[in-house]
Amino acid sequence: MCADKIKNGQENTMVQNGKSKKKKTINPKLKKKSNPYKERLKIFNDKNKNLRFLLENRFLWMRPLLKNKKEIIEVGSGTGCIQVILKKKIILTDLIKYPWINKKINMTRMNLEKKYLNKVDIFIVNQTLHHCPNPAKTLKKMSKYLKKDGLILINEPEISIIYRFILYILKDEPWSLKTNIFNSKKNIFRSNNPWMANVATARLLFADKKKFYHFFPQYKIIKNDLNEFFININSGGVNNDYFYIPLNRFFLKILNVVDKILIYLFPNIFAFNRSTVLKKIK
Repeated sequence: MCADKIKNGQENTMVQNGKSKKKKTINPKLKKKSNPYKERLKIFNDKNKNLRFLLENRFLWMRPLLKNKKEIIEVGSGTGCIQVILKKKIILTDLIKYPWINKKINMTRMNLEKKYLNKVDIFIVNQTLHHCPNPAKTLKKMSKYLKKDGLILINEPEISIIYRFILYILKDEPWSLKTNIFNSKKNIFRSNNPWMANVATARLLFADKKKFYHFFPQYKIIKNDLNEFFININSGGVNNDYFYIPLNRFFLKILNVVDKILIYLFPNIFAFNRSTVLKKIK
């Protein structure tokens, strides 16, 4: 399974599950494009309690940070399920103008209206940054729209050992740990196809705080937590329909506690998600 293109001198290098391999023609794409209409129906009908619990786990930690904030924008909203979980007025944006999307914007160009410059309280980026052709450029552009002390709340896949193994088995989203993620002048993919992906994006950006601050002195990382294992595996999936064992809320909470213990002890093995908060300090 191929991952993203990286620059190595004048050569185009493909990466297969972390190993460099010269290639010229293959583009990294999701095996199966998502269907936001189908996904939205699956979330809103609330039949899958496991999936609902997973989504609550991803979003409810944000609620205290949203209190008394007015300009809140989600980038790459997809299904727009965040409003169902948080019950908060949020401007939903996406590359495609679905009926529930408020604004159509390109994540790389961040082509918001000028009226938002230095006016945004919070950006939310949920499971979309790893599809961005130029994450560094996007984060820099976001800082221009954020107020002083404004926040970016991020959920992204964490490329742990078990997660890599599952990606390999399912032939799902590609990843590369060799990408120059901090180069804001060049895209990490061959095109702006929104189905491109590098699942290692969050690890590359946020795992090494010293390196992050070197390239992004305007931000401070105030949260950088690893989470999700069993509650992710047994959710049934958002983009795909996988087998899962239906559980009531009591047992889901127990699973979540087990996840926290496993990830605390062995983060590089078990973590499936990284929750990060960036604060604009200048």
